[in-house]
Amino acid sequence: MGGQRNASPTERWEYKSAIDMAKALQPLRRPLSAQPTTLTSDEKGMLAQCVAAVDTLQWAFWLAGKALENIRVGKLYRAECDSFEDFVWKHWQMKKAYANKLIRTWRIAEAVFELLSNEVAPIGAGSRKKPTALSANAEKALKALNQAQVWELVPVVDTWDIDAALLVYRTTVEVDGVNVTAKVLNGAVASLPSGDFDAEQVAEHVRDYLETLDDEDDEDDAPADFAARVEKAVPYRWVKRLAKRDTAAAGRYLDELQAHIDKCRTELLESTGSVEQQAETPKETEAAV
Repeated sequence: MGGQRNASPTERWEYKSAIDMAKALQPLRRPLSAQPTTLTSDEKGMLAQCVAAVDTLQWAFWLAGKALENIRVGKLYRAECDSFEDFVWKHWQMKKAYANKLIRTWRIAEAVFELLSNEVAPIGAGSRKKPTALSANAEKALKALNQAQVWELVPVVDTWDIDAALLVYRTTVEVDGVNVTAKVLNGAVASLPSGDFDAEQVAEHVRDYLETLDDEDDEDDAPADFAARVEKAVPYRWVKRLAKRDTAAAGRYLDELQAHIDKCRTELLESTGSVEQQAETPKETEAAV
């Protein structure tokens, strides 16, 4: 016990692999001390070790992608297998398509982790800089980050670059009240304009899309705020920007929007009329009898 208590940090944290770290983590059957609100040095060390172990669940997928790319590009599989596909299946029963997916996402994931990590202050650290919209939501986003979210940013990298993907992700995180999920990022990416990259336009499109999301706390029987829903449904700022570039195009968009509204109204009235007619039919039948 004494030797372990006085072990240097270097000795304690030198692990050759995640497996070594897992083996070194001793299971507890009871608290190590009776201190009600503070931790001993041993407890602090174990907590740090446990947190580091759980953190591997988050960064494992991009670390795996980085390693797989090295194996593929360097043809490090050639001493065992004829192809990269055979190698990943032999070692991990992993299909080539999934391995390639991990490879395509690791650079984005690494950049996103760095972005968020720089905004999350270490535990116990004081405020080092003025809080921003990103820093306010970064810790929550970092804990929720997963491969599915990162995969939704791949089309942005394919169209532009990683910096553009980071802008989409950052803008999404900065909006208060938005839970960053793969579905939300998918919608944000789908809303992006085509053509040459324009950071201001990309951020504006993402924010416009996020404004259209329904509040998660809305109840089916809650009074509908029609004015607010209309404002969310019509991307006014986007139409205004479009009109500055092409007035005719903005007019065509509004015409299409009006046509869609008219179509919805017609279908709704037809559906309502059909329901009313079905409701009246039994009465007419009963009267005839």
